[in-house]
Amino acid sequence: MVIFDFDLTLVDTQSVEALRAAKRRRSVMIQAPRLEAYNGIHELIRELDANDVTLAIATKSPDMVPRFIFKQYKWPIEIVLGCHPARRWKPDPEALLLAVRSAGAMPGDAFHVRIQPEDKEASRAAGVTAIGAGWGLANTRCLEAWKPDHLFMSVEKKREFLVDVL
Repeated sequence: MVIFDFDLTLVDTQSVEALRAAKRRRSVMIQAPRLEAYNGIHELIRELDANDVTLAIATKSPDMVPRFIFKQYKWPIEIVLGCHPARRWKPDPEALLLAVRSAGAMPGDAFHVRIQPEDKEASRAAGVTAIGAGWGLANTRCLEAWKPDHLFMSVEKKREFLVDVL
């Protein structure tokens, strides 16, 4: 199973970060059709799905934007944990453990793909493998400093790794 964060991991949401921070959800939804997936994400998701890998999203954001994007792109991601199902968020592992349980998977068989330092703590506490995603960041020093289990600066390298491992 692969648990992705959504913002700046699958989709470039830099243009709506200020709106998200201000909790202007309606304004974010108006911009949602213009948000684009990073190069290679469509292929990664299709290939993982074709190999029967369960895909999930765990994001602090409300789930309406990810669900809109999944419908728009026809991505087969059914487990979406936005800010509401979990009471505690990263670095607490609750959202990751909910995703793992929802998939009927074991934590040791799950990969968590994200960009923030608190995600390593959540991944460790949940017993899942932490994968750093550097393609959505202008400066990757903080990502490198938190030393995820694996670090990829391109979607293609991460795809090669995941397809090989899973």
